[in-house]
Amino acid sequence: MVIGPVIGYFDQITKFRKTKSSAGFSLDTSGILLVSSIIRIFFWLGKRFDNVLFHQSILMIITQIIVLYECIKYRLPYSSLYNPKKRQFWNWDHLGPYLTFLGMLTGGLLISYLIFGNQYWFIELLGFASLGIESTVPMPQAIQNFQNKSVSGFSPMILLTWFFGDAFKAFYYIYTGVPSQFILCGFIQLLVDSIIVIQFVSFEK
Repeated sequence: MVIGPVIGYFDQITKFRKTKSSAGFSLDTSGILLVSSIIRIFFWLGKRFDNVLFHQSILMIITQIIVLYECIKYRLPYSSLYNPKKRQFWNWDHLGPYLTFLGMLTGGLLISYLIFGNQYWFIELLGFASLGIESTVPMPQAIQNFQNKSVSGFSPMILLTWFFGDAFKAFYYIYTGVPSQFILCGFIQLLVDSIIVIQFVSFEK
């Protein structure tokens, strides 16, 4: 449960290195996972649910920073996917600004937690924010696949870990009785995973 969700991303890194390109992988995926995992840690501090999910968040943050580094390293300089004119935020050309943003986010959340950490509404808000953001993880990839009419560059291993992992998570959440935000997140992700499966079948023909 802790290691499973990150396995596919190491296959994606291998794909980056093999092809010398990160085209086909959406940077937004890493952004969503980093932000949601950081918020989830503060949610856990306030609600103290399953420790497995806390450790999963820590490992996901470490993994996504590595993915982010590798993705930036193997960008194609003139690829339309990474045209800096398209967007400034979360489209920087080196790792520093990403880490700065994540540090500022963590600092802001820490200050907010110290002030409002004993308030029920604040902890629940963290939960909905974290899991609401996390539920969108597959969406940027699905959108990019649709725009490119291709799944080239995206690791099938990630899709497998997403689909089967999210299916397992949804039922695990129900079985263990974790906060309802997790259950809703799991089923939304599973729905979008199914869309990407259809894209693989359609675009690989």
